[in-house]
Amino acid sequence: MQFDAVLIQRPAIDFTTFLGLSHKMFGHSPASAADRNRRQLNDAERFLSCLAALKDTNAPVGLPPNLLTHVSFSVLLATSERDLLDVLGYCARMPFVAADTVVRGIQAAVITGTLAEWRDAVISGCQANVEVTVRALFNKILSIFEAANLNVWSDCTRRPSKDNTLLLEDKR
Repeated sequence: MQFDAVLIQRPAIDFTTFLGLSHKMFGHSPASAADRNRRQLNDAERFLSCLAALKDTNAPVGLPPNLLTHVSFSVLLATSERDLLDVLGYCARMPFVAADTVVRGIQAAVITGTLAEWRDAVISGCQANVEVTVRALFNKILSIFEAANLNVWSDCTRRPSKDNTLLLEDKR
């Protein structure tokens, strides 16, 4: 079964307004640490770092697990009707729109969730008891988030499976 997934929606953050007002309210920029960071940050990572700095000016720059619900992403995917039902089960709390494609038996869906929801769905979808084609799709979703520098699975143990897919074990 062929499948595919692409990241189609990322947060659009008005940094000018957010940082301008934050500086006025707090007397300092919550982006100071993020701005000093040598690594190029994506908007979600910069925003979450700024949110963490609102409460703690020494907060580390990155993707704080307690703030992952503040950014949302949409993934467009195409897969078989049967596999889509399984995928939606792992993405149960996320809103979605699904429709038939011009290819018989293949459906497309747009699923939107917070980074915390995607983290949990990918972990659930990358377990040994998950159908291989569904696990392969969640492996693809994991790779597109990581390619966008949104790796929220660093505290998971990764193991290859016999079928050449990746298994995730949550170490939290």
